[in-house]
Amino acid sequence: MLWISDVRSQSSPIGIKNADAIKGSFTAGLARNFAHATYVSSSEPLAGKVVRVDLVFENDPFTRESIGRLTPAENAVIDSLSALQERAAEMEDDEERAMYESLVAETEVYILGPTASLRDLKEVTDRDRVTIAVLVSIAVYLVLVALLGKPAISLYLIVTVVFSFLVTLGVTHCVFMLQPGPYNGMDWKAPIFVFTILVAMGEDYNVLLMSRVDEEQRKLGPVKGVLAALTKTGGIISSCGIIMAGTFASLTTGTLTGIVQLGFALAFGVLLDTFVVRPILVPSYLVLLYQGRFGKLGRWLGYTSPVDEGNGPASTDEVPSPTNS
Repeated sequence: MLWISDVRSQSSPIGIKNADAIKGSFTAGLARNFAHATYVSSSEPLAGKVVRVDLVFENDPFTRESIGRLTPAENAVIDSLSALQERAAEMEDDEERAMYESLVAETEVYILGPTASLRDLKEVTDRDRVTIAVLVSIAVYLVLVALLGKPAISLYLIVTVVFSFLVTLGVTHCVFMLQPGPYNGMDWKAPIFVFTILVAMGEDYNVLLMSRVDEEQRKLGPVKGVLAALTKTGGIISSCGIIMAGTFASLTTGTLTGIVQLGFALAFGVLLDTFVVRPILVPSYLVLLYQGRFGKLGRWLGYTSPVDEGNGPASTDEVPSPTNS
């Protein structure tokens, strides 16, 4: 494998590359004296049964490239054991063949070190992030349905905050990728916290907006009610968003990369939700919906006329039913 720089073991404690260069020297003698203690276990009950082999990668062990190459290296070791087992099956001496087959059968391979730890951490956090995202989305959706009583519109509100999170994650990656120096990706904690906080905060704003929309629609009609609600809640929500974004932005003054990334992502996500999702995406969807622009799909996307809600037709802003458009 071209990406493995060197291999160190009991037979080559200072590496295969340097073994021939110091062969027969005083340094080689010292290396042999300490090799057994370093690369063979001396603790019972595994004394003499556990052997250590160091694979030295050409890349930084903390990079994503090294993490991605760890599994192929592990598979290569397992393939070597399989080849040894096939070779043992070809031996003519029964006792020697039985000994080799027993050794191979009892051999277990464990990958240790910083790269392996990072790989395990990445696998766990990726799995947990998916679980958290699903549970948070479902829980918030149920709360929205309970508060607003509109399942289809509540689902759209969830989609908008997930969209905000994905855009925030992409922009954060781009910003830190363009900075000088190595970039090993976002800190593993940042996406989890960003998703949870943005969903909770974004839906708070949406609940405030939608509650006012219901109030204004009873007086002004479907479309004008949306516009009036947007006008009356815009200043409050925008002020809250700016304050929260400024607070999160203070985290970018830290020295830990993970905290800086978290602060930037939260500040950007809050501003995106405040000035794009809440004033543009949500009202635009509602206006198109109540104007009957979605046709027969309107009923499935959350359309309910004032008559359906028991408020009587709105004379100031009547719209055709989407089933008749």
